[in-house]
Amino acid sequence: MAFGVSPQVTARAWWTVSGITVARRVTTMAQTTGRTDGADQSNVTGQSDTAGQSGTAAAQPGVVRSDAVQPDAAGTGGIVVGVDGSPESIAALRWAVDEGARRRLPVTAALVWDAVGEPRAVFDRAAGADRAGLEQAARRVLADTVAAVRVHDPAVTVTERVEEGSPVPELLGIATGAQLVVVGERGPGALHRLVAGSVCQGVVHHAPLPVVVVRGGADRSGGATGATDAVGADTTSVDERPVVVGVDGSAGSLRALRWAVEAAAARKTALRAVHAWHLDVPVYPGIYADFGSALAEQAQRTLDDAVNTIIAEHGGGLPVPVVKEAVADGAARALLRSATDAQLLVVGSRGHGGFAELLLGSVSHQCVAHAPCPVAVIR
Repeated sequence: MAFGVSPQVTARAWWTVSGITVARRVTTMAQTTGRTDGADQSNVTGQSDTAGQSGTAAAQPGVVRSDAVQPDAAGTGGIVVGVDGSPESIAALRWAVDEGARRRLPVTAALVWDAVGEPRAVFDRAAGADRAGLEQAARRVLADTVAAVRVHDPAVTVTERVEEGSPVPELLGIATGAQLVVVGERGPGALHRLVAGSVCQGVVHHAPLPVVVVRGGADRSGGATGATDAVGADTTSVDERPVVVGVDGSAGSLRALRWAVEAAAARKTALRAVHAWHLDVPVYPGIYADFGSALAEQAQRTLDDAVNTIIAEHGGGLPVPVVKEAVADGAARALLRSATDAQLLVVGSRGHGGFAELLLGSVSHQCVAHAPCPVAVIR
């Protein structure tokens, strides 16, 4: 992340922005002009602070600063969210902050920039094309994103982190030891439907931990509506929509089911477990009826066995009500249809049998690209 052999100097400061306690971790490069570490730190706590340059965070009332150093969320099993200044990343940060409040977890808002033009918001705001100008712009973009998100729980801690490098490996490196990575997903379009955002798909495909993908403006809940309600979302209301999880009986889907139970319990809502089966024999309707009946029974057994396994792990009962749905349809269609009234869709990264398409690049890809709610991909 450093150019040449310049040593890194890290400075942190704490203050309160829009009801969020923020721990800013600013990574800068020591210059060869004789500047000391103290000079670099004054960039954080003095008048030239990034928030002051942005004109957003510094304008917030009740700013409190100290020299207290706290561990990053990545080191304490928290939530890491990728930020790039887009409305989608604002929605992702809002979702992550809400989830941190539910689970009492710290949040790290990370912005990774590079010298080839990513993210675009950094280059649009840079005063100069040199590294110093780009780095300052990156800090301003991140500070403005954090300032745009409000939470009603003052216990939520958000750590800002700016790094230089390739977004996917850097973000995953920051997420080492975290419980969850959250990324925003780009809007609709032909190219989007193919790749669903290179950073988003890169994180989904390569992260060794659960990934939640949030689309700005798509979710009807107050936690993911993009930049338009950045200062007015009411996160105190209870969202009674269910959590939906895809089940096929595989080890991967059982992990997804376990995670979904915890997610539903944290939201105090019901869990809907969906298993899809499909037989396409249009020429022989009699055979279709015979095989269809057998497959339907097998699908119900698979779903019952998976749920019963999790119930047994919880000592004979679950903390949330579970609705089981065995659906005669394709996996992607079944999950997307069930997710139309859900607040979260959970899928496994591998699958087999009737849910054989539940693989990254197929069902998971379709859910990430088209689901009307946030999607959690679980390994």
